[in-house]
Amino acid sequence: MIVDSHFHLVGEGWIHRDFFLGMARMALAPAGKLTGERADPAGLVDALMPVLSDTTGEKRVAAMDAAGVDASLVFAVDYGLATGEPGVPIEEQNRLVAEAARRFPGRLVPFFTVDPRRPEGLSMFRRAVEEWGMRGLKLHGAAGYFPYDRCCYPFYEACLEYGVPVIFHTGSQPAPLKFRYTLPALFDDVAADFPELDMIMAHVSHSLWREALLVAEVKPNVLFDISGWQITYNHHPEEFYRMLRRLLDDLGPWRVLFGTDGPYLDVLCPLSDWLDAVRRPEEHGCPEDISFSEEEKEIVLGRAAARLLGP
Repeated sequence: MIVDSHFHLVGEGWIHRDFFLGMARMALAPAGKLTGERADPAGLVDALMPVLSDTTGEKRVAAMDAAGVDASLVFAVDYGLATGEPGVPIEEQNRLVAEAARRFPGRLVPFFTVDPRRPEGLSMFRRAVEEWGMRGLKLHGAAGYFPYDRCCYPFYEACLEYGVPVIFHTGSQPAPLKFRYTLPALFDDVAADFPELDMIMAHVSHSLWREALLVAEVKPNVLFDISGWQITYNHHPEEFYRMLRRLLDDLGPWRVLFGTDGPYLDVLCPLSDWLDAVRRPEEHGCPEDISFSEEEKEIVLGRAAARLLGP
């Protein structure tokens, strides 16, 4: 079984344009390394939005079928209090994610997302779990809140009540979002205060993965997904494989989940290529002194996520 543990459904009006401009500036920056010039990001945003947009899940399931992926954890994001509110309210976005999952039962696993500072956020979350069948919570603190802020704690308590995990963004983000809210050590408070809460630190905090590992080594309720590492894999595959080997050595494979951070990262590394990087590392730049067992690969690629989600 293969599970993508980190995928975003997105559509026109779901996220303020400022976020996409920040993403485009980041994507275009390497082109200016030699000249020092900055390309206009607007054109890239206009070109990519039709590619990224998929509010029904149809594009995603087609890509999953082509690559042999059985299921994807899907969610929107709530950046509205940081970027300005998008055209489509976050409650409606969550409803559409749940609707997409109903359209493709067993293939798309819906998670709820909200900025916990929204006064109505907790009631929306409860309705999403109880009435819409949402299977977990996704929080993106780079929009302006720390994971240990007290506004978050009722959401963690609700996750424990419902027996569902929470996925946190950890690591850097382009403007206007802010990295300081998602530094890996900040999640230690939550892991300490809620030791029974399954916490997925998405992206292994990117280049701060060693700090993230320090948290997970002493907090057994912390897991990682490897989504977002495609950029490192593309340019420095040995760094990706050494990071992955260290996670498995220190935590075991059951706490490490495959993920893509699609559709964004799919543009830079297609789903089938990213899967192949984990399935056949020896063919994709893995150092000769590193290897992965078939069982380890199977667990990371899907069995760990399936166990976490339960029946």
